Amino acid sequence: MTDPAESSEPLRGLTAFLDWLVRIPKWLRMLVPITGMLVLWWSSSQVPDNEPHSWVGSLLHNSMHVVAYACIAASLWVAWSCRPVAAVCVFRSRGAWLLASLYGAVDELHQAYVPGRACSFADLVSDASGAALAVVVLRGVSGVAPSWRRIAGVLFAASLASVAAATFANW
Repeated sequence: MTDPAESSEPLRGLTAFLDWLVRIPKWLRMLVPITGMLVLWWSSSQVPDNEPHSWVGSLLHNSMHVVAYACIAASLWVAWSCRPVAAVCVFRSRGAWLLASLYGAVDELHQAYVPGRACSFADLVSDASGAALAVVVLRGVSGVAPSWRRIAGVLFAASLASVAAATFANW
């Protein structure tokens, strides 16, 4: 029986795209997560407006934690990748998740000192689950982890739960 990741045409296209990204010089690939972290830091340093937000606006804002930290983790994973992308690289997956999650923790603590912002545990869970989701999907698409879909589904559900908690439960 063949692996679904190998038999799926869209996944082969994504694997080829990842292989192409890995050909970019490493120093240039490292600029992407660094730039993303700087943009997130700047964004979280802004004092929010005093206008009340609808629950839809809050839901979109809280969802962006998952997306932003998935992008940070994915860009770190690609920056630390070897050629070919399916090659085993020490610390790539765990390191990308760990650094993105730690950065999320530091950024949440930083927000505690910005007027009008708050340090939120639900945001931290959203950051970490978004980072984990990106790493699991990249591992699956690249062929490093063939049974990734179920884990990705669980992480997606955890991301939805943390976004809902941040939006509706305020924890």
